[in-house]
Amino acid sequence: MTLNEKQTTEIKSAIISVLERVYRQDFSLIERQAHERSVAFRFGLYFSEIIAQSSFGNDAELTIDFDYNRNLENVKNMNGFNLKHGIFPDLILHHRGFNDKNVVVIEFKGYWSGNGRDEEKLSGFTNQYENDYHYGLGAYIRLGNTLENCEIIYFKNGIIENV
Repeated sequence: MTLNEKQTTEIKSAIISVLERVYRQDFSLIERQAHERSVAFRFGLYFSEIIAQSSFGNDAELTIDFDYNRNLENVKNMNGFNLKHGIFPDLILHHRGFNDKNVVVIEFKGYWSGNGRDEEKLSGFTNQYENDYHYGLGAYIRLGNTLENCEIIYFKNGIIENV
C-alpha cells in the first residue's frame, strides 16, 4: 500500500503519541526489562484507540494484530528467512487476509535485548517490489531506558526513510 504524505504523517504522529503514553503509564515494563511483547501489547492497546479516531478509523476492514504470522492463507515469510512457523511482526495495521491495505508494520526491541533481524524484516515488509506485503510504512522502535533515549527508524519502499 502506498501512503500519501498526510497518511504517513498521521501514522508517525500516532506512533510518537502512543510511545509517550507507554513511557508515562507503563514505564515499569521498561524498568523491569520485560519482554518486548509485553511493551508491544500495551502499545497496541493505545495505538488502537488513536487509530480509531484517525482517518484510518473509518475503514472497517483495517485491523491491528499482534504477532500475526499469516500471509493470506499461508505463513508470512520472505527471502532470507526460512522459518517453519513464519515471520511474526510485532504489530501491524492491515486488512486481515488480504495484502491490499497493509498500512504499517512495527517492530520493537528493548535496549536490553540483542539487535535481531528486525530492520531486515522491515525492509522486506515495506519493499513494494519484493514479497507480497507492501506495507506503506515500517517502524523500528528501539526502546530506551528513558523516552528521550528511544530511537525510531522508519522504512518506506524497502529502505530507511530520510528524516
